[in-house]
Amino acid sequence: MATTIQIKRSTGSAAPGVGDLVEAELAYSEDRSGSGAAAKLYISSIDSGGNEVIQELGGKYYTDIIDTATSANTASKLVARDASGNFSAGTITWGSLSDGSITATAFVDEDNMASNSATLIPTQQSVKAYVDAQVTAQDMDVASDSGSIDVDLDSESLTIAGGTGISTSASGSTVTATLDNTAVTAASYGSSAAIPVITVDAQGRITAATTAATSSTLTIGADSGSDDTLTVGTDTFNFAGTANEVETTVSNNTITIGLPNNVTIGGNLTVSGTTTTVDSTTLSVADPLIILASGNNSSDAVDVGLYGLYDTSGSQDLYGGFYRDASDSGKWKLFKDNQAAPTTTVNTGGTGYAVATLVAHLEDSSVAITGGSITGITDLVVADGGTGASTLTSNGVLYGNGTGAIQATAAGTDGYIMYSNSGTPAWTNTISGGTY
Repeated sequence: MATTIQIKRSTGSAAPGVGDLVEAELAYSEDRSGSGAAAKLYISSIDSGGNEVIQELGGKYYTDIIDTATSANTASKLVARDASGNFSAGTITWGSLSDGSITATAFVDEDNMASNSATLIPTQQSVKAYVDAQVTAQDMDVASDSGSIDVDLDSESLTIAGGTGISTSASGSTVTATLDNTAVTAASYGSSAAIPVITVDAQGRITAATTAATSSTLTIGADSGSDDTLTVGTDTFNFAGTANEVETTVSNNTITIGLPNNVTIGGNLTVSGTTTTVDSTTLSVADPLIILASGNNSSDAVDVGLYGLYDTSGSQDLYGGFYRDASDSGKWKLFKDNQAAPTTTVNTGGTGYAVATLVAHLEDSSVAITGGSITGITDLVVADGGTGASTLTSNGVLYGNGTGAIQATAAGTDGYIMYSNSGTPAWTNTISGGTY
């Protein structure tokens, strides 16, 4: 046999009044006219002052709120997580954690707020207590470029401090970071007569800025003469050449210094290279004596002379000249038709080499050769060292006397012939046919 225990009830939606229930007695307002929309379960309780209070425990009013909970951002609806544990929200308003006015917080562990029983009906006080407990147990991780910290939200404050050259300030809910002023006055530094002087610290900030005046004069100097000064902006710095020695030109911000077509060297010219090429058609030298082989002072290994190039056939270069032959006791020689140009020596065995002909009048202090005649010879030296004492006169004949001496005969006579007279030449005008 079943037993039914009924609690006090009302068909309306009004809550029971004090005195309607005894301590721990339950009552239920059915709200029949609203189909139970405002139906609530009540209990009578005595507070610490001995006074009766009516408390709301649950009912269809609260279960409908739970049943219509959504993860969408919907007004006047209880928040529920979606299948991924997320929910949508608009503005989350902060209040005081101590007065229960907080409506939402990002630090609550929502996983522990899920109702595990259909009979657990949260109230404002129970939610506040739960939130207080959860916030008290939460830390906030704060990361930066060079490290991270944990902030205990129940006992610590997060301080945003400025670094070198940066200050922070807070007003209301805003923290503002600003750059510190330096000793530099905001201005434009530098001009055509001054250059900026800037000091930069380790953070790249300009901590000092001044200007330095530029010099209006320029001092110039040279190998000779006195230094001179130019006034910048008014004077012109000229690069002047020397007539027939150096010429200068300026074009497109470039100064070109070079030699003119016709060059005159006022002083001495020394060429230290190994080759000097003169491509002149006319060479005039004022020096009466020209030195050749000036470096040949330690040995006698090179030939000294002059040679030239010619081509008699139009197809073969030939060389000829006058030189001192170092390999032949220093004799001076004329050569021609050598097909190879001489280097430091003249190759006497070269292809085409031949002794050249000298046409000249020769004379020394006692001998003169003029027009093919030899005069002034008093003694002739022969191979065995003998000498002759006779004098060669006009139309005379020289002959060897068999002893190594050179002898001379008397002058001949027109119509006479020379014949051998016992080894001594003689003149005669008789030709004998002999006897038989």
